[in-house]
Amino acid sequence: MRRQVGGDSKYEVEFGYSRAVRVGSIVLVAATSGSDQPEPELAPDTYAQAKRAIQKIKEALESLGFGLDDVVRLRVFAKRELGLEDFKRAYREFFADIRPALSLVYVSGFPSDKTILEIEAEALKDG
Repeated sequence: MRRQVGGDSKYEVEFGYSRAVRVGSIVLVAATSGSDQPEPELAPDTYAQAKRAIQKIKEALESLGFGLDDVVRLRVFAKRELGLEDFKRAYREFFADIRPALSLVYVSGFPSDKTILEIEAEALKDG
């Protein structure tokens, strides 16, 4: 059984991808920025971008019958301008008790110069 959900990014149509794809007990969520579409505005700070990206991931998961407590891995792609303390603050608001595997990878840039980070998630349901 395969289900997918779209988000609000124009790139999904241009490239032909989904925000999230569920196959059985697994959901894979594409790299997600903290922008709001159709107004692609980004907050200028790490905290707000991280918090919005995680909220978008949560919405995608919920539309496929999952929740943040099902997340087992997050990958954060970030520019060097990432405010690490601000990221940790936003991250802990959602994942302090869930404690998924986490990777932080620094990248040279994103399609939008205003993007500080993108977050990718993997979720798994037991049984």
